Amino acid sequence: MTRRDDRKTPARTADGAAPKRKGVNPFRYLAQVRQEARKVTWTTRQETLVSTIMVLIMVTFAALFFFTVDTVISTSIDFILGLGS
Repeated sequence: MTRRDDRKTPARTADGAAPKRKGVNPFRYLAQVRQEARKVTWTTRQETLVSTIMVLIMVTFAALFFFTVDTVISTSIDFILGLGS
């Protein structure tokens, strides 16, 4: 277990200021992005199609479920409020 005092701190310059950090090279950054993008396992056209269809089916079921629940609750409230008149 390391204590906070045991951690290395950056060397200070003669005037007591911390050293300036080197800027980021945009070309090196883009090369690293391309390198990481090559490691990604991209889905096939078939997998994308199946996933899209599954999402559309689930959205349809959710919409029907919430429509049904909303209709039942609305009808129930109208019935309850209608009892008083």
